[in-house]
Amino acid sequence: VDNGNTDGYASGGAYSDEETRANVLTDLMAMAFTCDLTRSGSIMYTMAQCFLNANPLFGQPSDIHELGHYGVGGGEIGLAAVSDGVGWHVKHWARLVEKLRDTPELDGSSVLDHTAMVLLFEGGWGFDPEAGSASSVHSSENMAVLIAGRAGGLNASGGQHISRPGQHPTQVINSALRAVGIDHEMGEVSGTIDELFG
Repeated sequence: VDNGNTDGYASGGAYSDEETRANVLTDLMAMAFTCDLTRSGSIMYTMAQCFLNANPLFGQPSDIHELGHYGVGGGEIGLAAVSDGVGWHVKHWARLVEKLRDTPELDGSSVLDHTAMVLLFEGGWGFDPEAGSASSVHSSENMAVLIAGRAGGLNASGGQHISRPGQHPTQVINSALRAVGIDHEMGEVSGTIDELFG
C-alpha cells in the first residue's frame, strides 16, 4: 500500500485468522500464570514491521506496518487507522489483564495483584535521529506505555496518566522489574518512574 493508494488491495491476503491466534496466545499466558507454570512471560501479538492484513481485523485496507506510514491516507484518516491498530493490540492485552484480575489466589487476592504487566509498542511519534525526520513513527518520543498489576506496590492507586517528556519508555519496564524484585535495568537506559508506585 503506497500512501493512500488502496486500489486492488487484497482484502483476504496475508491473513491466517490472527484474531483467533491472539485469543489463543492470551488464553495460554493466562493459564500459565493461573497454573503457576511460570510467573514471567512475553507475548508479541505482531512483529516489528508487521505486514499482517488489517482489513479482516478492523476494516482498514492496509497492512499493520503501512498504517503508520499513511497507508490509507494522512491526517485524521491516517490517525484513526493507526489508532485502530493500537486498539486491536490493547484489546487483547486488556483481555489478559481481565483474566488475571478475575482469577483468585489462595489468599483471596487475584493473580493480577501479584503481577507486573507492561504493554508497549515499537515506536511513538516525533524526532527520529536515525533518519533525521521530525515527524516519524520510528521515534521513541511520545510513546505510550500501559501498565497493569499491583506487584511490589506498582500501580497502587491505578488509573493514572503520567507524562514524562524527554524520558525513555524503557523506564516503565525498569519499574515493572523492580516491582517483582529484579534489580536490573534494560540496556543503557537507567531509572524508574517513581509515580508508578505508592
